[in-house]
Amino acid sequence: MQAARPWASVRTMRDPGLAKAIERAGGVNALARALGLASASVAQWRSVPPARVGEVARATGLAPAELRPDLNPGFAETQAPFAEAEALGLDAAAIAAQALREAVRAEKARRWLEENREAIEAWNRWTEENGLPLAEYRMF
Repeated sequence: MQAARPWASVRTMRDPGLAKAIERAGGVNALARALGLASASVAQWRSVPPARVGEVARATGLAPAELRPDLNPGFAETQAPFAEAEALGLDAAAIAAQALREAVRAEKARRWLEENREAIEAWNRWTEENGLPLAEYRMF
């Protein structure tokens, strides 16, 4: 009986991110060429090394979080709404951009009010004590 060879199953122990990158690149050799590495080096990986995530992402067009979700906790949860929107034919990027614009506008308004709170309160106090300026000329 032969002894078990622990290295014999290295290829089957690839994580899904690396497997997707290899598939997208067209195989181990193609990915290695794209990265300027020896095929044997890439073939030994069990997952994309953290230092190589950016390179592999550029070479394959995959998001870094897809390659190494363990380095990007919460990726799956944040991507689920985008996948659902895409399935419904919605433009998730446009919707997200609009939501960000609205959030930025609201935050700027909140900060402006906070920064000018004292002046607004002073004006309100003055108006309560003295009435509206030029009130006698108002048409309503």
